[in-house]
Amino acid sequence: MPDFAADISLDDLIHLAVALAIGFLIGFEREHTHRAEAREHSFAGARTFALTALAGALSGLADEGLILPSVLLLSIAALTAVAYWSSAREKPGAGGTTEIALFLTFVLGLAATRGYVVEAAIGGVATAIILSIKQNVQHWASSLSERELHAALRLLAISVIVLPILPDQDFGPYDALNPRTIWLMVVFISGLSFFGYWLIKLVGESGGILITGLTGGLASSTATTLSLSRFAKDGAEGRAVAAGIIAANVVMLIRVGILVAAISRPVLAALWPALLAGALAGAAAALYLWRGRDTSTNAKAALDIDNPMEIRPALFFAALLAVISVAAAFGADKFGDAGLAIVGLISGLADVDAITLTAGRQAAAGSIGADGAALAVMAAVGSNIVVKAGMAWGIAGPRTGAPVAVACGVAAAASAVVFFVF
Repeated sequence: MPDFAADISLDDLIHLAVALAIGFLIGFEREHTHRAEAREHSFAGARTFALTALAGALSGLADEGLILPSVLLLSIAALTAVAYWSSAREKPGAGGTTEIALFLTFVLGLAATRGYVVEAAIGGVATAIILSIKQNVQHWASSLSERELHAALRLLAISVIVLPILPDQDFGPYDALNPRTIWLMVVFISGLSFFGYWLIKLVGESGGILITGLTGGLASSTATTLSLSRFAKDGAEGRAVAAGIIAANVVMLIRVGILVAAISRPVLAALWPALLAGALAGAAAALYLWRGRDTSTNAKAALDIDNPMEIRPALFFAALLAVISVAAAFGADKFGDAGLAIVGLISGLADVDAITLTAGRQAAAGSIGADGAALAVMAAVGSNIVVKAGMAWGIAGPRTGAPVAVACGVAAAASAVVFFVF
């Protein structure tokens, strides 16, 4: 065992200070939480946690091996076990969070003096954050339905388990199919859609039609258009619903830009002025219609959007992505950029994301040019906007459909002019 007084250095003192800060931070959070919960007695507070972290740090300095740290760790484990047993007797079903946190605090203090000072500091802050979000976690758990939880867990399991073992190899016609890349795109688009789905649950339905359109567009602009059109058919104010539908399609243009940016910067460079022009024109139209709405009704929209983390839609999207990948490669090979644009025009009738991901990925791989990929995406965006304008007119009638059609036409024209002229 080394001469402790002789071997201690400035770095050791810094590591001791870090360990002490970690213990105090975690302990202060525990003490604050216990006071907020009006507990008369608590197992450990700021001082106990700080001393525990310091004990871990000093044991790491005093003994280069594991004998002293192990003895102290076992002692603390025994102490926390007795404390939990006593607490559980007084209050059956009591949690052991504080006891586990104290055990972890000793380990973090030890790590700070064993060459892991940054990792220990990160672990200390992360522990304090996790301990402080108890009420938020309980709220999230209560707001999550069993169906949503199971769907999310299923897709997470498939993504985490299956994705690493999928072959990262091109095969099939034109070598257009790469299982790992296709599934990675499915995970990416599902994650983006899931974010929008939860925005709707947390904000949309209580935020009015315009906010509902904005958040719904992030999850699915087509589903949002369909739901809001039905809402207008049931008597909602036409201009307000039209504004919400247009807002959803503005978000769709932004979403396309995000997808392209994640895959191919050259395609984004060719697309972003046109996407920006269309988004600005659509946003101006949505704002104009919203300001001119009938404010005597304060209707709120309840969107009917499926959970995007369900397995079946994800598998369907993967199949669609595979088909469009082969079709895009075939069209580009046989007819050049015009053939690719035709594929984009047709696929856009159903979905914009698949051709956006396909064209961007193929451009990034060098199979097609950035301009050809951008043209295909623009064709898909144009046909998709036309379909949704027709959907709004056919379901909601001319009161809502006419302003939607005009606004979509203006946005599409602005995008086309910027793309083809400038």
